[in-house]
Amino acid sequence: MNRSQTLYQPQASDMSIEADVYQFGLLREKTPAERFAIGAHLIRWSRQISLRGIQKARGEQSAEFFARSVLEEKWSPELMLTLRENQKMWIQDPSEIARILHSILEPGGIAYYITGGVAALAYGDPRTTRDLDLVIAIDSSTIQTLVATLEATGFYCPPLAVEAVQAGRETMLSVTHSELLLNADLMMNGTTEFDQIKLSRRQLVSISLDENEMFWLISPEDLILAKLQWGQRSQSEKQWRDVLGVMKVQGENLDRSYLLQWATAIGLETRLNEALQASGL
Repeated sequence: MNRSQTLYQPQASDMSIEADVYQFGLLREKTPAERFAIGAHLIRWSRQISLRGIQKARGEQSAEFFARSVLEEKWSPELMLTLRENQKMWIQDPSEIARILHSILEPGGIAYYITGGVAALAYGDPRTTRDLDLVIAIDSSTIQTLVATLEATGFYCPPLAVEAVQAGRETMLSVTHSELLLNADLMMNGTTEFDQIKLSRRQLVSISLDENEMFWLISPEDLILAKLQWGQRSQSEKQWRDVLGVMKVQGENLDRSYLLQWATAIGLETRLNEALQASGL
């Protein structure tokens, strides 16, 4: 076994290198929409199984318990006042909420891009994810106009969180669609040079089997760098697996000079090199 093979890291501890390489060879042949569809199926299936179990165990209290289960720390008692108990609509994946938000942000002239787990599904290894993460280019002082539109479209926007963003104390607003029980974290775009470059490099990508339906996604390179940053702060194994998944799928299509330039600028050069080696690049 050569040095590159010994440094290669499969996505799971119980998977051999050969099996991992074969699996990612298959994933590379798929489009972003096809990879996202695999993850979306896992998300809908896991929600359906969870809902059935909670309905059986909790009966009339199943709505609140399911909401608590899928939203975790994003759940609040106030949400239950707006929750629409159409349980058939609760078995959805993040593309549903992405579709709604795109229809609000794009016509409103608010530049955005999808990042986090949903982008990792499209660019890398399909997995389940709870939230849709978006970066939006908006002045936090004007957030109230967007909030009014979101609420008119069925979103619950926590008033204290809105106030904190508007006052500049927070840079993220977590909103929940009261019919779909799907959460989106809206992050105000930062002011650093790297933040501005990430926004300028966003890409129109289809994460729907309808190839004509496009959404703005963070670029693969910027997703890798962002997840290395998040992983450095949180020590999250999930972030590391996402980084390797994107690298293994994107392979030689990645702009390595750009990756190295910005990894060096933001103090991630060592971690980037470790990830390149662990993904076989």
